[in-house]
Amino acid sequence: MKAHPDDELLQPRHCVANALQTTARRVGRLYAEALAPTGLTRIQFPILARLDARGPLPMTALAEQLHMDRTTLTRDLAPLERDGLVERPKDPADGRVRLVALTEPGRERLHEARRHWRRAQEQLLELVGREEWRSLERALGDLRRRLP
Repeated sequence: MKAHPDDELLQPRHCVANALQTTARRVGRLYAEALAPTGLTRIQFPILARLDARGPLPMTALAEQLHMDRTTLTRDLAPLERDGLVERPKDPADGRVRLVALTEPGRERLHEARRHWRRAQEQLLELVGREEWRSLERALGDLRRRLP
């Protein structure tokens, strides 16, 4: 049987999951270090940014928009709520539903964090290249859409 030219890619050293995971950890570390002076984690930053952009959201909608499991989001929201950066008011349209809302101190912290995040983003774009990032971002988006 004739070998397929891409059979080399079936070797463990070419594992897609491992390559993505190890890269994500190193990239995450860069953003975590950049955000550290603000007291926000790299996970909390996009939560606050989404709430700032969209306004108060039900927990389920926020989790979906962030591509997070609801229980993980609940755990990540706890310190934000404790520190007064988010609050959980009742939905005026349905009192059974709790919303997640950005507070004014949360908005101020996010404003500060954006400067630090931007420096990390610029650093990464410099390393990768802007056009290369656009291409990679499209490829990763396509991959996410194809995965179950």
